[in-house]
Amino acid sequence: MSLYQEHLERTMKAVHMEKVDKIPMSWNGPAYLPKRMGLTMAEAVTDFPRSVTAAVDFCKEHPGVDSLHSPCMTPYTLPMLWLAEVKAPGVDIPEDELWQVHEKEKMSVEDYEVIVEEGYAGWMDAYMKERIGDPLNKPEAQAWFAYAATGFQRMRDEAGIPVLNCAYGATPIENFCGARGMENFFMDLYEEPELVKDAMDAAWPVLLNSYLAGLESKPVGAWVGGWRAAPQLLSHDMWMEYVWPYLQEMVLKTIDAGVTPVLHFDSCWDSELEMLRELPARKCVLMLDGSTDARKAREVLDERMCILGDVPSSILAFGTADETYDYVTRLIDDVGPKTGLMISSGCDCPLNAKDENVDAMIQATLDYQV
Repeated sequence: MSLYQEHLERTMKAVHMEKVDKIPMSWNGPAYLPKRMGLTMAEAVTDFPRSVTAAVDFCKEHPGVDSLHSPCMTPYTLPMLWLAEVKAPGVDIPEDELWQVHEKEKMSVEDYEVIVEEGYAGWMDAYMKERIGDPLNKPEAQAWFAYAATGFQRMRDEAGIPVLNCAYGATPIENFCGARGMENFFMDLYEEPELVKDAMDAAWPVLLNSYLAGLESKPVGAWVGGWRAAPQLLSHDMWMEYVWPYLQEMVLKTIDAGVTPVLHFDSCWDSELEMLRELPARKCVLMLDGSTDARKAREVLDERMCILGDVPSSILAFGTADETYDYVTRLIDDVGPKTGLMISSGCDCPLNAKDENVDAMIQATLDYQV
């Protein structure tokens, strides 16, 4: 069995809630790796071959890593999710600063009406070009599109590591929230609920088909995102109307495509964990950032879903190696001592994580006796 097959088999056994020989570790943090390996952020988001080399070298030096989410990154693709401008290191901000989503009101209430009457695809194309600087057509974005598949293949061939985030998508709430600004968007839900819902329904086929096109190459996994869609920001009735129908359809179609949905759910999802039981059992990965109670998630979901996470950024950046190691060990004890758990940072590993804490997080998975 090749190293790639070993890592993939261990990862998928955890997804399917089958017994594993080692608790899998899934790396997430495309900013930390190149910085650790000596690149500036400006280099990391423009020199993709070097950025992938940093990821390959890191995985070779850390045999506890079993999968990875993104071997290289460009901030110019983020507007596909949030319809907001981005500030890139070395261009808009200092070369060693982390990229930033610059969210401000760029969309009006009247734009909802245009989307309903004229369609989302044409509106979005004009919006991208005229209001946020046409980010997808910047040379840096085009270079990333051209190199991404090569980066995924290099992780497989050179490091023996499967990539779990080969595509990503989200519900319409993310797009509109980024374009309107968070405060404005949530006011829209109260003041113009029918108009917002009609615009979401008009946008959804375009967003879904764009996401599904990324699954045609049959990747191992794809992110189904939830950030502003987190139920802590909405009542149950509103969440069921504005989030769940789209989210459920995206997950089901991902599974139908033969791809593992990685539910990248930031913020707190405690109140709607029960709804996740309606998704197909042992087919999804619930990726948590430390805000959702992982132990409650295991109790509610039982053996229906693998949990991924959730070492908090605060521990990785400001804690000690012993604290990190102990956190991981306790998490395995409580959530997945036999299977159904993959250890990772809570969302991206922070840029300022201490190297010794990162090493301790990985080492804990190697030392744990399954």
